[in-house]
Amino acid sequence: MCLFCNIISGNEEGYFVYRDKDVSAILDKYPSAPGHTLVMPNRHFNDILTTEKSLLPHLIEKTVFIARSIKEVLNAEGVRLLTNVGRTSGQVIFHTHVHIIPSWEILPSMFSNFVPRRMQEESYYTSLQKVISQYIKSSIEKEIN
Repeated sequence: MCLFCNIISGNEEGYFVYRDKDVSAILDKYPSAPGHTLVMPNRHFNDILTTEKSLLPHLIEKTVFIARSIKEVLNAEGVRLLTNVGRTSGQVIFHTHVHIIPSWEILPSMFSNFVPRRMQEESYYTSLQKVISQYIKSSIEKEIN
């Protein structure tokens, strides 16, 4: 079973910020920037080109929704959305996923201890998981009401 399938099934630890019956979003364990999040289908597909066509609209809709939420809650100036297909493009885990990578011209002081592409302290993951998931939950509730 692939790493993301193990995280989705609960066999490996993952810091979920969003989850529904078809899609999950987790904090990247080796983030390029603070708040770097991965959005993926709960079912296994190797990459976005092999993902079931009927799932793509939901995956993209949730990716945009989560990216907007992360940008707002972290007060990011920009956000990068990307997916890799194949080893030569940089794909490391062969399970469809879209990277959401927030960006700032100057990194906010609250992230002064952040080191890119390294595993962060536990408090980084737990605090961001809480802030982002609560923001997403309140945004969903506002849409419903």
